[in-house]
Amino acid sequence: MDACRIRIALFLAVRDVPYATDGAHDAETLMTVGRGDCLAKSAYLIEGLRALGHQVRRVRWLYHLPDRPAEVRLLPSREDVHSAAEVLIDGRWTLVDATHDPPLAAAGLAVADWDGITDTIPAYEPRGPLWRPGGGPEPVPNADVNATYDADSGDCYQKAFNRWLREARAGAATNAPRPGAADV
Repeated sequence: MDACRIRIALFLAVRDVPYATDGAHDAETLMTVGRGDCLAKSAYLIEGLRALGHQVRRVRWLYHLPDRPAEVRLLPSREDVHSAAEVLIDGRWTLVDATHDPPLAAAGLAVADWDGITDTIPAYEPRGPLWRPGGGPEPVPNADVNATYDADSGDCYQKAFNRWLREARAGAATNAPRPGAADV
């Protein structure tokens, strides 16, 4: 198998692990827990690409949380920080974002494909510059929000968000074509 196909296989293995903010938060436990956030998925991808001999770095940026679930309105701000990977391929840094698993496309979330060479689409549209190691302080969400953080609102949102993700997957499975359905 050539290097490009191996990179694609690694990307698909990571991307297809369910995205959830109540799962793993690091590479070490991602495959054990069976679900994880962007930190876990990007870290696992970075470790895998490094094991394949590639130069890889973490990239982060500010983004806005999706409009759903409705509990997002309880937060003082929709701003958060996203993590993905950049890999050096043929002398060019390439964005590789394996955050959202395919069933989440039914919920309107961006699900990337990768050809093993060019940039993937980002899971979340950047709101400002991308941060790379050595590029100054990491992005801080809600830096300009003067509201006091309400842990109960954040917890309520996180539970609702993960429930919404599970429901999106269940709906995608329900709406998937049945084998042989086209033949009827």
